Amino acid sequence: MWEEIAQGSLLDFYSGLSQYDHLIPEGSRAMLQLNLRLPVSQEVADEVERALKAAGVPDAKVTASPVLRIYFRKGFPWLPVVVGVIIPLLIVLAIVVVSWQLFKETGPTTGSLILIAGIGVAVLAGIMLLRRV
Repeated sequence: MWEEIAQGSLLDFYSGLSQYDHLIPEGSRAMLQLNLRLPVSQEVADEVERALKAAGVPDAKVTASPVLRIYFRKGFPWLPVVVGVIIPLLIVLAIVVVSWQLFKETGPTTGSLILIAGIGVAVLAGIMLLRRV
């Protein structure tokens, strides 16, 4: 599951994205999502991924179109590095980026576990009722 921790416009991306780095726990996975006006090719995503890996960003993975998603693992304040790698590439992408969102990976919440357990109990109760008929 992903929990959104920040969002903004393209202008916010340049100036303030790295200020959210402290909200991502050490060792956890994060995802930066760039919402685009036009789709980009997987080749563009591959180029971004190569640049991130060359900069040492761990577990870097990038998927494309219609939203560019950049996955990485926090082990160092990587957001300034990610921004530094992406900004030169955004010169090409800037005309298509509408906004961004930053997410951190979370485990299942207590509420979702209770919901799953409730569904399981309901299914078992239904099976037991059907067997009695």
